[in-house]
Amino acid sequence: MNDEKKANGSIDSIPTFTPPTPTFEPPKNAKPAFNGPACHYHNDEPAVARCAKCGKPICKDCYDNYKVSGGQYAGKALCFDCCQELVANNVEELRNNYATIKGQYIICIIGCVIGAIVGIMWGASAGVEGALIYGLLCAAIGGSAGNFFKRFISSIPGFFVSTGNIVVSIIVGLIKFVGCFFIYAIVALFETVRKIIYYISYMKKTSGFIESDSAALKQMADYMEYTMVRNQNRGIDIETLLNQKSELADNTYAQMVQERGEEGAEAAMRDCVATFNEHGEIIRNFNVAGRDAA
Repeated sequence: MNDEKKANGSIDSIPTFTPPTPTFEPPKNAKPAFNGPACHYHNDEPAVARCAKCGKPICKDCYDNYKVSGGQYAGKALCFDCCQELVANNVEELRNNYATIKGQYIICIIGCVIGAIVGIMWGASAGVEGALIYGLLCAAIGGSAGNFFKRFISSIPGFFVSTGNIVVSIIVGLIKFVGCFFIYAIVALFETVRKIIYYISYMKKTSGFIESDSAALKQMADYMEYTMVRNQNRGIDIETLLNQKSELADNTYAQMVQERGEEGAEAAMRDCVATFNEHGEIIRNFNVAGRDAA
């Protein structure tokens, strides 16, 4: 998997996270005392675990919010950076799967076009209706050429029969030849229609997954930025932080807190993690479901 990362959170981009600098001078309150290491991201919070991937100490808030439910790190503690990297890799793999299906779709359509042209030329002598029928069947063959020719070639030995009369044997062989051609062409028609529907559906859904995961990655980065700014500015209310020229002025998570409250924003964050995990399962099932459909 590649680590391509671009800006703006579009289908072709993965947001990156830059730790914020303190915007306000925090009140001179004593920081809570605790024994043991502090969280790598929130240095006034005690660490409750270490990241299973890189070993960074993380606090309970980080431990609760950055997890995946599948793969090597399923159910294990992950820090923000490692969780973001895993999700970014998922987005990249979704892009790769999308590109694979798109390539198969293009090949299928090109095969249909070539087959239709050949079929129309072949059936032109039978009039318009004949040209259309041959064009349709040959388009279907072109869309599923691999399966069609595999079936047809395997049936060729059965075309040669011995009836004791060479003329009868040739006629029977030709009847089998034509019959197999039309039967396998009809089978190819259903296969090609099914493939085209699958390709279009897969590309549409995967495009949506990439968009939602990229947007959720941005929200994950905004959440980390929000928690760090709040820890650096204890005692400052959210309205003040948003109204000032601070790192949170354009922070989507902080705006969500202001609109929905802490509980509503946290629920949205949990939905992001659930989305990542759901799409991770789709990625893991791609080799079974996606490639078999081709």
